[in-house]
Amino acid sequence: MKVNKLLPVSLFSVLATGCIVMPNVTTEYSERCQAEKKKIILTIEQEGEFGTRNCNGDHDCKAMFVGHIAGAAIIFPVSAIVSGSIALVGNTLYWLQERQCTE
Repeated sequence: MKVNKLLPVSLFSVLATGCIVMPNVTTEYSERCQAEKKKIILTIEQEGEFGTRNCNGDHDCKAMFVGHIAGAAIIFPVSAIVSGSIALVGNTLYWLQERQCTE
């Protein structure tokens, strides 16, 4: 029964391994303000992948594989929270600058 509970977590972790959320600044020209309008969007970047593993009876290999899965399960949500916070603050500041243009 433990395998049934671990399978979804393991699959998600393997898929998310090496994926991190990155804030990226996009710009477009605003005719109304005669200036560039900036916006921060979040993208998912693939930084690395698990190689094919053949851990036949090698306990160190299995332990390292589990460590990579655990690390991926921690890194992806943390990068999403940090990048989301950066995007929220940055987009708020850009919005305030745009409001000054319309006043």
